Amino acid sequence: MKYLNKCLLFLSFLCLFLVLKSSEEKLLLDSMNFIFQQFEVGNEIVFNLSCGMFISIWFYFLVVWLPEKKNKTRVKNHFIYQYAEFKRHLIMHIVGACKEPYESELLTDLMEPQTFKDYFKEKITVDQERWDVFLNNLNKDRLIDILNEFEAFKEATFYLLSNVQVDDDEVFAFLHRINAISVTLKGISIDDDSLKQLSRLLWEMLAGFNWVDGYQDYDYFDSMFRKI
Repeated sequence: MKYLNKCLLFLSFLCLFLVLKSSEEKLLLDSMNFIFQQFEVGNEIVFNLSCGMFISIWFYFLVVWLPEKKNKTRVKNHFIYQYAEFKRHLIMHIVGACKEPYESELLTDLMEPQTFKDYFKEKITVDQERWDVFLNNLNKDRLIDILNEFEAFKEATFYLLSNVQVDDDEVFAFLHRINAISVTLKGISIDDDSLKQLSRLLWEMLAGFNWVDGYQDYDYFDSMFRKI
């Protein structure tokens, strides 16, 4: 769609040029005779067609494109805000499961992937990292809370896809993957095999881990959402 809009914008300037060139306005003919010299024949036809096309294109931009652009920006910004809240709530549940006292500022700090990784990679015992403590302490109620967060975010993703046209194929596929994840997570229960899937997903989202490129120092999910 963005390529079509660029083509329409270029076409509108071409139409404007043809309008000026085929116009019988004496001021244009006298001041810029070389550029706006009329065609030998067909000036009235070119003028009328170019005027109609020019007006139609800018009518589209003002009546269709501009409102859609404003709506897309509003929905996108709200969705990114919802993602930040979703991520913060996940972190709150994870930190709570570790059963350690913490300051409220910690949740904000852990929003950064590198900080989250360092915090949960820290050794708590000889053979356990803090992430292991979280998984070992995860009970049924806490798991339900986490899965409810995914379900709520799925609804936000569905609303986005229903109200915004996503032109980027990679981002479009990524958003549908988010919806699919919430469905597959419904069957997870408190046992080692089921929790592996959830553990990998949470680590990927919160610690900036990519199974192809390894650890990244930015939020990959957030960067994808900003391409919408």
